[in-house]
Amino acid sequence: FIMNKLQKSKRNFRNSKVWKAFRHQMNVKQHGIDPITGSKLYKGCNLHHRNVTAGEEEYQDISNPDEFVMLNSATHKMLHWCYTYYKKYGRKFLDNIEEELRKWH
Repeated sequence: FIMNKLQKSKRNFRNSKVWKAFRHQMNVKQHGIDPITGSKLYKGCNLHHRNVTAGEEEYQDISNPDEFVMLNSATHKMLHWCYTYYKKYGRKFLDNIEEELRKWH
């Protein structure tokens, strides 16, 4: 896996003291809870930018905590997967998931 310039910049920012302090602050703000599952944030959880197309400058702007969310790894992967289809199909996609889940037992 070869990282491009933006990916390297994001990685370097995530290694900074500023990011680590902000990440801790966000964990405290969320009371250590994954907002999707309601379960505790596990050791492998991470802080994620809600703007999936954020450029370097925007990614590093932590002035608005509402642009970030702490998520467990599986939740994060699921949201990225869902986002693709939600962008294309909107509410119908979510309704289809709910309809199918209600049939599971």
